[in-house]
Amino acid sequence: MASVLSLKVPSDFALRPAVNTYGYYRLAPNVWDDEAGVLIRPLHDADGGIVVTRTTQTRGSGKLTIRCDHTLNAADRAAVKRQVTRMLRLDENLSAWRRLHRPAAKVHFGRLFRSPTLFEDIIKTITSCNISWGGTIAMNQRMVEHFGEGGFPTARQLAAVKPAVLQKRCRVGYRADRMVKLARDVVEGRLDMAWFESPDRTTDELFDALRRIHGVGPYAASNILQHLGHYDRLPVDSELIRHLKDSRGLEGTLAEITRRAHVLYDPFAPYQFLAYWFELWTGYRQRGVL
Repeated sequence: MASVLSLKVPSDFALRPAVNTYGYYRLAPNVWDDEAGVLIRPLHDADGGIVVTRTTQTRGSGKLTIRCDHTLNAADRAAVKRQVTRMLRLDENLSAWRRLHRPAAKVHFGRLFRSPTLFEDIIKTITSCNISWGGTIAMNQRMVEHFGEGGFPTARQLAAVKPAVLQKRCRVGYRADRMVKLARDVVEGRLDMAWFESPDRTTDELFDALRRIHGVGPYAASNILQHLGHYDRLPVDSELIRHLKDSRGLEGTLAEITRRAHVLYDPFAPYQFLAYWFELWTGYRQRGVL
């Protein structure tokens, strides 16, 4: 009989806004059925095997129900729960953010969707730089199809791929060398993902360490920071500039607009990213993008 797991959630948690407020939910192998309120995702068990999960939340319920496609032992159940907890940020206390930003609190905005592992978040961030969103979607789909064996490729799986093969099959361009190097650095112990996820790390410390990863620039590092629960840096990219020009009427050089961005969002410290992303997400919804 297939395993059905129960996972307690914070009192302010709602599944839908924990999924559809950040675009990575649209990247393979994630599938979100908005009408049914079901998150479908292949995860990894304790031994690296694939477990296809379907996560739901009954209205008003203080728990998630995770239906798995086969029977799991205790270690596998724990592994699945850890991954779902990370994806939906169930272990983050956002009460201070809710008090600081009442409009966001009213719609349960704050838990931005992320991946089951930091490694996947970094790879997805690399695929989102210098390319259209459609290109990002296609890259992730190809990686799942060619190298993930039903799920998103692990560091070990990508480390075994030659950059030229990854580039050809997944059409990731110059990113192939960076992705494979990252995977090999993780597998061979030169890069410890657990170090980055320690609550003892400061934002500046993490930013500097992320910038030392080959292929991670200032924007990518700032974006990865929010996946680590550090929201006090703004990812300055074309979308931030577009948003401020369109919604705030700002004009000027990149440096001038960036300075204005800090003036606008610093009152929400240490949640500047969430304040910016709430505006951006609201605009997307008004335009029918989400």
